[in-house]
Amino acid sequence: MTAAAQCYGSKLWHIAYVEPRAEKDVCASIAKDIGFGVFMPMERFRPQPGAPTVSRPLFQRYVPIEVDPYREDWQAILDVDGVVDVLRMPGSDVPGYVAQAKINLLMRAEAVGIFDRTTVKPNHFQINEMVRVTDGPFAGFNALIVEFMAKMRSATASKRAKVLLNFMGQATRIDLPVTSLEKL
Repeated sequence: MTAAAQCYGSKLWHIAYVEPRAEKDVCASIAKDIGFGVFMPMERFRPQPGAPTVSRPLFQRYVPIEVDPYREDWQAILDVDGVVDVLRMPGSDVPGYVAQAKINLLMRAEAVGIFDRTTVKPNHFQINEMVRVTDGPFAGFNALIVEFMAKMRSATASKRAKVLLNFMGQATRIDLPVTSLEKL
């Protein structure tokens, strides 16, 4: 048994490997037929300037599925149409898992618009808005958003904010990922 599963009642996120372009159907089937939680982060982009916006799964052919190892049988996932297999620990038949903290980070990133490459401005944040820094060396500091920036054409596009914060009695301008900010 994994260390994460030793805490009774804790759910694990297993990863299903699915057929090409079957992610949405697999998610719907798993949620409806089996009742497991699923999370499929989506990215939005325009394939060409002026083209309509396209949404597709961020992790193509992979679907995170929330399973309670004490109450639910993960092998039911294998019976869903479109599922090829469940990723497993190296050299065993035990399914691997992704830590809840990583899934929470993905959920938060999607909620603030990190995977939306059609705009530089993240969801829910405005210029001249006061926010609290949640991660890194400035965690707990309040800051004022002064600018947003992103590398829109990059494969690792990240949205960042330039903020002003009071550090040692002086207004200091720093760049932070928007996932490290929360509204006050």
